[in-house]
Amino acid sequence: MSRRYRNCIGPGVRRLRMEKGLTQEQLAARLQLAGLHHLERVAVAKIESQLRSVYDFELVVIAAELGVEPTRLLPSVRSLKSDLEDLISGRRS
Repeated sequence: MSRRYRNCIGPGVRRLRMEKGLTQEQLAARLQLAGLHHLERVAVAKIESQLRSVYDFELVVIAAELGVEPTRLLPSVRSLKSDLEDLISGRRS
């Protein structure tokens, strides 16, 4: 069974959010106050589950609200290479 696979930052977003003791609702509220009005709790959940694509400008704001540089949310080159075909096809088995 395969599932949609739309971003590579979801696990990092979830990890940092939880380290900071934030709920998805709290992170969504921070993102909305920072200008990403369209990112509600459901969108945060979909990003973390890798079900929603993330625009580059969203990556920058998400990282800022989590208090890290955007590169902290990105996987290593080795990890990305192993997932590249899945990301391109949008499917993960």
